[in-house]
Amino acid sequence: MSEPVPILPPNHSPLEAALEGAVARTRPDLGPVARLMHPDACPAPLLPWLAWALSVDIWDRDWPEATQRAAVAASLAIHRRKGTVASVRAAIAAFGYGTAVIVEGFGGYRYDGDLVHDGAETYGTPDHWAEYRVYLDRPITLDQAEQLTAILRETAPARCHLKGLSFTRAAHRYNGAISYDGIYSYGVAA
Repeated sequence: MSEPVPILPPNHSPLEAALEGAVARTRPDLGPVARLMHPDACPAPLLPWLAWALSVDIWDRDWPEATQRAAVAASLAIHRRKGTVASVRAAIAAFGYGTAVIVEGFGGYRYDGDLVHDGAETYGTPDHWAEYRVYLDRPITLDQAEQLTAILRETAPARCHLKGLSFTRAAHRYNGAISYDGIYSYGVAA
């Protein structure tokens, strides 16, 4: 352990010098404390406290440890770009929902047969510029959709409104992996 740099002013008293010497001898080694601020080195039981210190917006103690560490590690980058499409993509990836396509703005389509009336697009005037839809590359449960909606509410621009989470590009296969018991929706959630 290296000697601390004295911080007393030149006109210090002998009592102040003695106090500084006593504190210097009993000063604990603070080296291990520095590693607590790194998501990869922080012990798992202390990750919720590190998440709080770094202002992670959404936290779930039931997440796997790798997801918790990724959420803490991505927190600063997300806060730097908060309110942008890039921060929304980073948050979706950091919280373990994979990659996503984000479509902004709705409306302005005509009744000419080009679009399928599935609720994804609106017809009429293009006055839905502040709405966006997120297309995920894998199915999510309704609980995950609720959690992802909360994440998006924290990271998306305040002027924008989530129109829906869609995972229709990730097809449900009839192989018994997904049952129709109310846990999953039929392609659109939120």
